[in-house]
Amino acid sequence: MKIGFLLCSSPESQDGFTVGRLADGLLSAGHSVSLFLMDDGVYHATRHAAREAAGAQAGAGYSALGLPRLVERGAKVALCAVTARARGLGEAELDPRVELSSQYELSQMVKEADRFLAFGPG
Repeated sequence: MKIGFLLCSSPESQDGFTVGRLADGLLSAGHSVSLFLMDDGVYHATRHAAREAAGAQAGAGYSALGLPRLVERGAKVALCAVTARARGLGEAELDPRVELSSQYELSQMVKEADRFLAFGPG
């Protein structure tokens, strides 16, 4: 099954942790996972956030989304280039494993997903 996620919440929100755990469980069950980061969700893809998540140990605190682990396990991760740019984030600040994308690619992700879940303020 193909599962898509839209994450619009900042790394300080519980949403990142929830999406990370759901995506991890779905990958473990053999499902295909795609994730689109938009609005403050783009901050999950900064190099700083990726280093923090990679360095976090189980039980040693809150590692939010855990993007490096999800990508290593096969999740496809894209982000809205427009909202990243609006927040002053360019390729130098972003994790290179994340695809800079657009609303069109988001619409294709929604179209291809068997289930699509959105998280964030709204």
